Amino acid sequence: MRMFEVGYQVEVLGKKGLMRVAGGIWSGDACVFEFAESATGLAGTATCDWRRPAPAIDVLEGNAEAPATAALLDQLRHLLMPFHRGAFADVRDEDLAALYAGDYHKNQNYAVDSTAETAFKRHVLDQLLQLGAPGKVLDAGCSAGEVVRQLRARGIDAWGFDLCADLARIAYPEVAAFLRQGRMDAMPFGPEHGFDTLLALDVFEHVPERAIRPMVAEFVRLGVKRVVAHIALVEFHYAGHITLRPLSWWDRQLAPWFLRVAPAGQANAVQGFGSDPSRFLRVYELVAVPAVC
Repeated sequence: MRMFEVGYQVEVLGKKGLMRVAGGIWSGDACVFEFAESATGLAGTATCDWRRPAPAIDVLEGNAEAPATAALLDQLRHLLMPFHRGAFADVRDEDLAALYAGDYHKNQNYAVDSTAETAFKRHVLDQLLQLGAPGKVLDAGCSAGEVVRQLRARGIDAWGFDLCADLARIAYPEVAAFLRQGRMDAMPFGPEHGFDTLLALDVFEHVPERAIRPMVAEFVRLGVKRVVAHIALVEFHYAGHITLRPLSWWDRQLAPWFLRVAPAGQANAVQGFGSDPSRFLRVYELVAVPAVC
């Protein structure tokens, strides 16, 4: 079962070809990809395991001893290395801020009334509401405010914030007053706002690993009782996906304050959301008395 497939142009010994990388199957803290390229017919697997210094590559098709092979495998290692480390640890805060400025939200269909984006968010919210009344909701990484306006149209008191420096320019007019600019590890709201549920839809993977623990501390500071996160796991080819870890790793980051739950009758909606194994909808609830780490 393949999580995703993406192609890259390669050139070796003056010959151009296409390298396709597919997969993303997690087994504990290791993730396996398949690769194949057209210039030499090379194919095999690459396993990213953070206990090793680099991806382990096995050539299954083609000449493993050919001069061109080493060059192609070096290109594959370079491509996978940030993912292999689990996070793009050297990304600076100012570079992240620059990424989300300008036309990023427009190009990703987050700020253009995209029919597909609207339908996707509606589906997520339908699943959320099946889990019970969400109370007052904070949408983290809200972009132009699609989730906020859908929730408010359903009579739910919803607010949002986003790292985007020009949020005021891209925000949908009908919800602009409910959106603020801010970071996941420095949220522009406080416990006095009384949020019950925090949504993070395709957001966790955009947060630098160094900011994950401070982000969870912000959840605690706000006093939210539930965190609902839609998490991408392996899509390293998308701009901004800088922390890509297995679901078990995310569970550990939210503990001991929040524990993952699958409410009775909702396990299918929560565990296998959207029938896409590379993306999961996870629900975490606040632990009354945090366990000892």
